[in-house]
Amino acid sequence: MENLYDVIIIGGGPSGSTAAALLSEKGLKVLLLEKEKFPREHIGESLIPASYPSLVRLGVVDELARISPRKPGVHFVNSDGIRGSLWCFKNVLNDKSYLSFHVKRSLFDKMLLDNSRKKGAEVREEVIVKNVILDKPDGIVEVQAVDKENNSNTFQARFLIDASGLSTFLASKMGVKKAVKDLDRVAIWSHWSKANYDIPLKQGVIKIIYLGGEEKKGWVWVIPISKDHLSVGVVINNSYLKKTKERIQKSGAEDWKKELYFEEIEDSPALKKLLSGANLDHKVQINGDYSYYSEKKLGSNYALVGDAGAFLDPIFSSGIFVGMYSAELVSDALYEKLTNGNEQPLLDTYENINGAVALIEKFVKLFYSPEIINFSNMGNPEKLLDYNQTEAVYAIFHYLLSGDFFKNSKKYSDFIDMMRDQKTVAKFQNLIKHTKDYQPEASCGELFEEMYGVMTEEVVYDKSLF
Repeated sequence: MENLYDVIIIGGGPSGSTAAALLSEKGLKVLLLEKEKFPREHIGESLIPASYPSLVRLGVVDELARISPRKPGVHFVNSDGIRGSLWCFKNVLNDKSYLSFHVKRSLFDKMLLDNSRKKGAEVREEVIVKNVILDKPDGIVEVQAVDKENNSNTFQARFLIDASGLSTFLASKMGVKKAVKDLDRVAIWSHWSKANYDIPLKQGVIKIIYLGGEEKKGWVWVIPISKDHLSVGVVINNSYLKKTKERIQKSGAEDWKKELYFEEIEDSPALKKLLSGANLDHKVQINGDYSYYSEKKLGSNYALVGDAGAFLDPIFSSGIFVGMYSAELVSDALYEKLTNGNEQPLLDTYENINGAVALIEKFVKLFYSPEIINFSNMGNPEKLLDYNQTEAVYAIFHYLLSGDFFKNSKKYSDFIDMMRDQKTVAKFQNLIKHTKDYQPEASCGELFEEMYGVMTEEVVYDKSLF
């Protein structure tokens, strides 16, 4: 059959570009259809150490270092702005992967898409997929799409990968997209320049700041995109947002999103201090309804990868890693299916992926139970080795924060179940409390120039895009 592709991929984000690059590298004929023109901005700007092997396999680490600062750890800060807990990845990782990256998504995603082209994939941007036919008698997938000139095109392939991200093309079409219970959250965010970097930010560490108030159960991400640009996002309960939105709109405010965003900044001592005198780089943006999963991610001639199959919450920066690594696993397994007719690797792969997603859901829900565990109050992980009784527990949390979701998901899941027991947590926290307040001088021991100095790409946000 002429013009038959081995694989068609919907979506050119990190998951789709990773699959396209790896499958093309294996010699398969791959077509990637992306609805937008890259570069384009996107939410989600921090990687975790577990991403490093995938980036090495794709051959993009050196290029990524030129456009991105490094990320050596996570700094959890309590709502009072005083108590904090610093988690440095090098405490448990002894190779280069301990230094992860923060990324400006427009640059990062374009780098990966261009890399898939270099590997041999056919990439068509500004092409919107309108319909997919999966049940033809011969098993061939038919994809109907429209380009930017409104020309209709039909493509055929032996297999379809849906990497459409938050658009969830196939899951929505098949009616298998479901909301995740108890994770109805909304993110409000923007970017800032000229902020007051403290020691952790100067070392490239991401901040997770707890917000006060039981109703909002919120937190703030602070990501240093460069040595002079912060991504700052406020995550709160949807019910709280709706109530606050109504109040703000009744007051006559022109931009309720900006008003709400600034209210949360004003109410957070730590955030207020960081952004005092800083410049807001563009309009305040909002993302909601992002906690979902697909009940069916794999069929005889299709697979859902990355955010197209599930997205839970941005709290642990796991989204890009899970998407890329899932695409890597699926690509290897799919090659076995298409070349040898062996379907078992794909079945095993999705059992692995589903186990990882279930683990992340538990970990996220543990974070949203600060009455059980508040990560900012857990003592100083740098002093971990002074306490043999708690070394294993801290190591497990470190590995989870680093992104070790796939290999031992069942064991980690059992550990989280154990940590939800109040008596266990009380005993554990009693062992690791420290009298020293190390919030201002918290350090992973990294040098500013080594975290930011290799980066040569200037970060600029086009305000017309927001």
